[in-house]
Amino acid sequence: MKNAIKWSSIALAVAVGNGLIVSQAAAIDGNEGFIESSSATLSNRTMNFNRDFRSPGVAQSKVDETATGFVLNFESGYSRGPIGLGFDTISMLGIKLDSTSDDAGTLLLPSTQGDTGPSNYSEIRGAVKAHIVEDTVLRYGVHLPSNPVIAYDDIRLLPNHYNGYSITNTSIDGLFVEAGRMTDRGEMNDSSEVDGAFTLDEDVTYLGGTYAFSDDLSSSLYTSKADELWKRHFLGLTYNMALANDMSLVTDLAHYQTSDDSPAGSNFDNKASSLALTLGAGNHAFGVAYQRMGGDNGYEYFDGAVFLANSIQYLDFNAKDERSYQARYDYDFAGLGIPGLTFMTRYITSDNIDTAFEGGNRDSRWERNTNISYTVQSGAIEGVNVLLRNATVRQDDTLDGGDVDENRLIVSYTWDLL
Repeated sequence: MKNAIKWSSIALAVAVGNGLIVSQAAAIDGNEGFIESSSATLSNRTMNFNRDFRSPGVAQSKVDETATGFVLNFESGYSRGPIGLGFDTISMLGIKLDSTSDDAGTLLLPSTQGDTGPSNYSEIRGAVKAHIVEDTVLRYGVHLPSNPVIAYDDIRLLPNHYNGYSITNTSIDGLFVEAGRMTDRGEMNDSSEVDGAFTLDEDVTYLGGTYAFSDDLSSSLYTSKADELWKRHFLGLTYNMALANDMSLVTDLAHYQTSDDSPAGSNFDNKASSLALTLGAGNHAFGVAYQRMGGDNGYEYFDGAVFLANSIQYLDFNAKDERSYQARYDYDFAGLGIPGLTFMTRYITSDNIDTAFEGGNRDSRWERNTNISYTVQSGAIEGVNVLLRNATVRQDDTLDGGDVDENRLIVSYTWDLL
């Protein structure tokens, strides 16, 4: 059953965000830098998510829901002085458009099979920040971290987020350094903050950064500790080589080293590596990638921190001892006079999966993805993006839900308010 959009709820979120802006601006009378450096955006995403479980005997054969979400993001500037103060807020609202008890459970909404959940859910989070000297920022409160050892997810209707504290520095040219500790995590389909992915403590302390040796070569190095789970290190390297005839070759290398730091009975020991090569030729791009798992277990994670080449729409190809191979093709239709239209297809196959529960046999699986995206270039709806994502997965019933066919239709747009 379709539900009417509750515009009053959207208006409330906008009013609260604007109220915070006005009250803070009044509190810092005459400080034009604080206001001039502020920004505010309102983003909308409407998604239909359909996943068909093809394996026999599954408890739920299909999930299929439609919802629309709004994110109001305000970022203030800093007050003047040796220590500049500011604040950020993020307001999120998810509205159910179509969901039935038989097909619920897409993670667009706080719903599960047999329960379509509430008609909407919302939350408002904030953070305070301080700008020290010229290049150092301290922050406490809501975070949307995006680094190889802790990263937020934005793959459904609304992004998930963390609460914690962090420090970043850019005082050395080409070097970005950050450190922090994230505690409570807000889920992408829930307005609450929770502890305990894997039923254990998920607090994460991290340190790392990225250094650009030149415009074409950069490297990332991070280390982290997820309490009662693991210690994790990451090394990444990206090199863009210019070739003749306006072609280029981009090389991406990523390596994770994870050591177990959990109570007895768990084991997260893992080595995960990937190497991706992408040849750009005008409006075409051709890519290949190789990824390999080692250690006593597969690569486990509880957020978006899986910066590996073969972590794609449905699978991560992260099982114990798994080796996976990717071939990819991208095309920008601007080359045919249709700017804004892009196409991507890729195929990943794997082997050598350790399936000890099957008598030590080695298993394999594959996934195929196709994306078609169009951004309106002019007119009344200029900037509106329509994205169709398709995935086909074929694997043993004991692996990650078995065979799956999936389609996502996403329409999105962002308004610049400040």
